[in-house]
Amino acid sequence: MDPITLTLPAALIAGLAFGAGPCNVTCLPYLGPVFLQGEGVQRAWRIVLPFTLGRLCGYSLLGLLAGLAGQTLTALLQSSLAGWVLGIAVILVGFNLLRKKSTHSCTQHTAHINEQTVSFAGTADKRNTPKAMMPSALFLMGTGMALNPCVPLTAILAAAAASGSALLGMGLGLTFGLGAVVIPAFVFGLLIAHFGAELKQQLGNWSKHIEKASGSLLILLGLATVFGWVQP
Repeated sequence: MDPITLTLPAALIAGLAFGAGPCNVTCLPYLGPVFLQGEGVQRAWRIVLPFTLGRLCGYSLLGLLAGLAGQTLTALLQSSLAGWVLGIAVILVGFNLLRKKSTHSCTQHTAHINEQTVSFAGTADKRNTPKAMMPSALFLMGTGMALNPCVPLTAILAAAAASGSALLGMGLGLTFGLGAVVIPAFVFGLLIAHFGAELKQQLGNWSKHIEKASGSLLILLGLATVFGWVQP
């Protein structure tokens, strides 16, 4: 594939090919624990949407920068910056899951005291709920995933760099991103979300321990990504 003559349809096909296989494997360790919270298919968009938007913005930004900076961007991506962004985002998601579990447990305990305390706790929970932080953390996670280029994305960035056009580069990045996120969005939004909800329902009392383990696992995975021990 000649990067100089790479077209938008070719970028879309490359994205679809990547999203149909390797992308799902890459995203599973990072998104899988989030879906183990058992939100279900109906609420899966709360996880998939910010993560997907983050990836699209990341791919578009990479294409734009490649068009402006040329090959300089390749050296930047080979540094530890991309791993730091993704790792920090994963740690934030993990902490949010643990906070969600802790806040939920405290609210349940308070409910046994009196109605007035429950009302106050409910108000405080709405103001300080970790759900307010989760979309931002998932968006940053998606952006971090995009900043760790795969082989087809490297070809896209080479084409953007060769074009010398920021607009065309952004178009190539966005087109590739659209192809790359479509299939994973359906896989995680339907299959993985359904599996997570069924698993939580079947395990019953063990689901609380799984929720804790999911948050802790993400924190460890984020730290491993930051230090370069794990690469997506």
